[in-house]
Amino acid sequence: MKKSLKGMSILLVIAALSITAACSNDTNASKKKETTNDKEYVSKTVNNMNMKINSIHTTDNAKGDKNMVEIKMTIDNKDSGEASIGAGDFKIKADKKTYDVFPQGNNFGDVIEKGKKLTGSAYFELPKSVKEGKLIYIQNKKDAATWDISIPKAE
Repeated sequence: MKKSLKGMSILLVIAALSITAACSNDTNASKKKETTNDKEYVSKTVNNMNMKINSIHTTDNAKGDKNMVEIKMTIDNKDSGEASIGAGDFKIKADKKTYDVFPQGNNFGDVIEKGKKLTGSAYFELPKSVKEGKLIYIQNKKDAATWDISIPKAE
């Protein structure tokens, strides 16, 4: 009888720990959804360069009324030669204003060999009031690709 009670108490402890771990994982998952934008964005192709937004993250930049928005992207060069692209080729339009890439950010930019990919981030300093906008890829001074984006709350 003692062995079966001891075995049952061990099972109860294991069950309680499993439930606690499952609940804590749910809390972390919901917190992450508040601070990151893991929405699926449609890939856009311009001149055989496939551009995809992987994620959007927002952090408070300690300037009071502004946030730092990081847009992680992957660019796949499907052209027959090398291609040059950088975060400076992108802008955000929101609330009737245009925002350039934040020049002090660790922004992507490189020449991509044919058949290769470039993954990196474009950083934008935006007012905290901006909740959505358009990410625009500019080529030859014209809008070449546009994504409707949502800006998540700051982490």
